[in-house]
Amino acid sequence: MSGIFVIIAAAGCGSRVSGCCLLPKQFRNYHGKIVLRSVVETFAKLNDIDKIVCVVSDDSVDVYKEIFADFLDEKLLEPVIGGERRQDSVRNALNAIAKYEPDYVLIHDAARININEEVIELVINALKNGKKAVIPGIEPVDSVRISSEPVDRKDVILVQTPQGFDFKTIHELHNTHKDMNATDDAMLCSIDGIDVEVVKGDIKNQKLTYSEDFAPKNRVGLGVDVHAFSSDENRKLFLMGVFIDGYRGLDGFSDADVAVHSIVDAILGALGKGSIGEHFSSLDSKFKNYDSKEFLKYCHDLLFECGYYIVNCDVTIICEEPRIVEYSNLMKKTVSECLNINENLLNVKGKTTENLGFIGRKEGIAACCSILLERLYS
Repeated sequence: MSGIFVIIAAAGCGSRVSGCCLLPKQFRNYHGKIVLRSVVETFAKLNDIDKIVCVVSDDSVDVYKEIFADFLDEKLLEPVIGGERRQDSVRNALNAIAKYEPDYVLIHDAARININEEVIELVINALKNGKKAVIPGIEPVDSVRISSEPVDRKDVILVQTPQGFDFKTIHELHNTHKDMNATDDAMLCSIDGIDVEVVKGDIKNQKLTYSEDFAPKNRVGLGVDVHAFSSDENRKLFLMGVFIDGYRGLDGFSDADVAVHSIVDAILGALGKGSIGEHFSSLDSKFKNYDSKEFLKYCHDLLFECGYYIVNCDVTIICEEPRIVEYSNLMKKTVSECLNINENLLNVKGKTTENLGFIGRKEGIAACCSILLERLYS
């Protein structure tokens, strides 16, 4: 047998990924998909690929078999048991498939779940055109230094997988340099003077490395707040950070901006960060008559810290008066500036209760907000 084989390195323990899940990252759920299975399925559907073998640790075999129990594609071979280092694991797999005498082999890290067909095809085409070693790579967008010395980033390539090789070449190199600690397979080629071809990689083809990488891509929050009108005739009314002249203000410890408070609670809820009262306690005198726009600015910083941004924010203010539509544009402008987002991501609307209940009797105002967040790095 000949053709193109794929080795998927999946024997690591994922030591940089913490959390309550004891499974290594390659066996975890990532946005509804098991990482290793998703990677296998990507390669299996390509006509150029003949066989696929996964390298797993000895204590992960049962988990592996459960994940692939209903996987019927004959391209997938029995798993190979890995070694102490990634290099040892790959060598074990190369030795295991040597009996098939493949022409080429692609070696891929299981943690790169977002590999796409275009990158794989670029690697394969370069091999078919006579290259013995091919790697996908991308240029860094950040400045680069080695210790304190700056490096021209044009001279730097961030290396990805799958890396493709002439099988006999890489098989021999792995067995010749078995005592060397190579961080990737192409390093062995460079040491032996074999040219390594670089093809265009994909910025999305990043390794799942940290716990944050497994955080939900989207999060939804709901915030609700209600305040009664104040008995103080001099109390000012603020809604969505806008002063509404001619109306008595709402009763509350801060400026009682019921609409802003609903947004803050929605953001905190989506991030799993509790409620507005936990961050701005009424027991703390500094928040007495506090400008609620400062709460929004606090939430802006918290969103960035947690790695999320606002996709959509929909606010409903429930009152008999004032007429919200008359202020909605200014409200959107004010809040968008506090959160540093485009006004188009905000929607503000007013509703009445048709003279029913405490709102209908003009005793107070309620507001609710629904918000959709998305991770900065998906």
